Amino acid sequence: AAPQQHQQQAINANENQATNAGTAAPTIAGIGRIAPSAQNNEIVQNKPKRKAIKVPSYSCNGGLDWKFNHYARHARPSHLHNLLTPTEYEREITTLNDKIKKARPNSVDYALLATGPLMVPLALWGARHGKQVKRKRTLIEEGVWEFNERMGMDGRNVRMVWNRAKVVGGGESFLTIEEVEESGDGKDSKKFD
Repeated sequence: AAPQQHQQQAINANENQATNAGTAAPTIAGIGRIAPSAQNNEIVQNKPKRKAIKVPSYSCNGGLDWKFNHYARHARPSHLHNLLTPTEYEREITTLNDKIKKARPNSVDYALLATGPLMVPLALWGARHGKQVKRKRTLIEEGVWEFNERMGMDGRNVRMVWNRAKVVGGGESFLTIEEVEESGDGKDSKKFD
């Protein structure tokens, strides 16, 4: 004796018909009344994405600091969207790293951190660290401005953007090199800080 299989039934609310689930796919009630949104989003889908290169960073100085990776093969995407040549990319990122080197911790910071259990040196280290972070941010912003000035003078449609985290500790800031979209009047359509 073969066991009988129990078949599910689906009820179509529009037509009040019962169909076997094994023979035909059930229809969903009211699906015919939903207008497809693909026609409305066609303009957005046809708009090309702006080319952008994300510049990676890595830790240095025993994990107390970080710097940008200047090798073009580590950038995302590694072919650089043909916005810069690998030589130009390495030169620009090396220049930026050299500029922010002034804000890195030195031997005094390591000594203050090592004597942390005494608490007073740890407070001094915290104050120094805060100043270094602020100085590094301003040096990066200056380097970005200088890069954008150089590219603008050369007539290139490339901008460097320092994307700061919205909240302290809420995310990581990152550096990108992006294609500039120009409107018909010759001005940039997106403002950069």
